[in-house]
Amino acid sequence: MWIPDALYRKLPVIYAATGAALIPAFGLNGPSVLSAALLMGAGALTALWRFRHRQPPVAPALSPREEWEQRRAKRAQTLDIQ
Repeated sequence: MWIPDALYRKLPVIYAATGAALIPAFGLNGPSVLSAALLMGAGALTALWRFRHRQPPVAPALSPREEWEQRRAKRAQTLDIQ
């Protein structure tokens, strides 16, 4: 499914605006409140996922073996100096 780029960038706002517009349009009853909450949640999740995706990747943590090897190399260097 293809969505134009201009519309794709505005999707979180469109979800939230549609959710906010449901309450005045249909009143304060169960189905409209649930639908509004789900749409606003979808907008928030979409915005959060896009924000996280655009962040630079975090370096992976060292495995216990790699950490041990680094500590061993540091100890060897300090012993050589003394």
